[in-house]
Amino acid sequence: MITLAARSFTGPFMAPLWLPPRDAGIYAVMAPGWRLLTFRALEFGEAEDLSSKDLLRQHPKYREWLSIVGTQWNLYVATHEMPLSTSAERGAAVRELSREYRPAFKPLA
Repeated sequence: MITLAARSFTGPFMAPLWLPPRDAGIYAVMAPGWRLLTFRALEFGEAEDLSSKDLLRQHPKYREWLSIVGTQWNLYVATHEMPLSTSAERGAAVRELSREYRPAFKPLA
């Protein structure tokens, strides 16, 4: 469990081992930090169904994330489920997180 902008996220999990929840929500793509068990956000995103096939691998910035972390085994993901949320609500949460954490990448418009 990790807390970002007063929201509790499940994870972070290694991306290849991640079993995404079947629910709407927001996610944080993360890289390991310099100290043990620390992480830095690369990007925040939202999805109507976090378990969508290849949610991360199909993302337009997936290769860029890998260029930063070196291998998929260094790419982590954390999720905050938002059942019954609208795309606008999830988008607002992503913008709030992005303002606070200034991830390496800006969210896609």
